[in-house]
Amino acid sequence: MEYLLDTSIGFRLNRTANIIHAGFTKCIEPFGIAPEQFATLKIISEDGEITQSEIAEILAKGKPTVSRALDALEKKGLIVRERKSEDRRIKPIHLTAKGQEILDLVIPKALTFNNAIKDRLTLEEIETFFRVLDTIVDTSENHIKQLGAS
Repeated sequence: MEYLLDTSIGFRLNRTANIIHAGFTKCIEPFGIAPEQFATLKIISEDGEITQSEIAEILAKGKPTVSRALDALEKKGLIVRERKSEDRRIKPIHLTAKGQEILDLVIPKALTFNNAIKDRLTLEEIETFFRVLDTIVDTSENHIKQLGAS
């Protein structure tokens, strides 16, 4: 059996993600944030009070990667990390007024970018696509767990 990149789900998915990432990066470049930073700001805005570990879990990223993103957002004055006296390790993260302002400016651009892609698909195709992505994630996570158990 031959392994071909053209028929590799991981390769095709990663290539697609890279193209979308590059396009979205260019779209929001004028606002001084990267796509990952936008996603982080959006997660924080939706939750109200969230920790670094919770953000890492939602983004499926390592804690050091998320920590660097949060450091950059904090340096830009877009977030604050609150120190809870009971447990110094848990620092709920909140948007600043500037962070909310940037988010409010970027969201219309994100919607336009997202809709440009979605407008080429039917509702049924989008629903099927999301179901397939969920299946890929579930299967991959289960496979990773099985590898860890071996």
